[in-house]
Amino acid sequence: MEVDLDKGQHFLIDEDILKLEIEEAKLMKSDRVIEIGAGNGVLTRELIGKVGKLTAFEIDEQFVDELKEIKKAKIIIGNALSYDWRGHNKIVSNISYSLSEPVIMKAIWDGIEELTLIVGENFKELLLSEESKVGIVANLVYDIKPVSNVDKKSFNPIPRVDSWLVKLTKKKGTKLEELLKRIIFRNGKIKNSIIYALVEEGKTKKEAKEIVSALKIAESVLEKPVAKITGKFILYLKDNLVKAL
Repeated sequence: MEVDLDKGQHFLIDEDILKLEIEEAKLMKSDRVIEIGAGNGVLTRELIGKVGKLTAFEIDEQFVDELKEIKKAKIIIGNALSYDWRGHNKIVSNISYSLSEPVIMKAIWDGIEELTLIVGENFKELLLSEESKVGIVANLVYDIKPVSNVDKKSFNPIPRVDSWLVKLTKKKGTKLEELLKRIIFRNGKIKNSIIYALVEEGKTKKEAKEIVSALKIAESVLEKPVAKITGKFILYLKDNLVKAL
């Protein structure tokens, strides 16, 4: 199991943390689980007997032979972010800092219900932050529970910093949260994204344009691509779009 905190592979060797991770995931035979960064398959072997379907991703080909020995698991040697995750309901993984935000955002997009992750300590703080974009977006969709600190000595080789075991459980989204998700994950300009999301909520195009005008957002901001949306802007929309709904 990898935690690539400094662009090297770090394998979890603490059996107590492994046991806690499995317990926190609350796995059932009906679960369809993704593991990202299977490495030498330590977590993979624990997961396979507890779930109905397991898809394990590993980008490093040196682990192919070892992983292929794990029966009943679907092993994919490639970048997990390049694949469709729909049809799975949980992710149980130890992921690198560089992958942490993309994994959360893709999990939201593909409708993953629960994530049990070991992430870098700094990323755990971002998830709980009311200022970071990933924290704001993740909290719109998931209840986030910091479970346990994971000492850096739990890995071999030892990374630079400690990690955290965290659990994300999908909320029953409110109308406003669903609207914000549609805005954030649409391609194109911010202005068009807000308008189309409002139309999908039942507003006419004219009404949607009037709502956007009433938000008093600078045209230079509205013309930016959705990918440039900041956490502060999301909070502004959250506070002001509620009146439109």
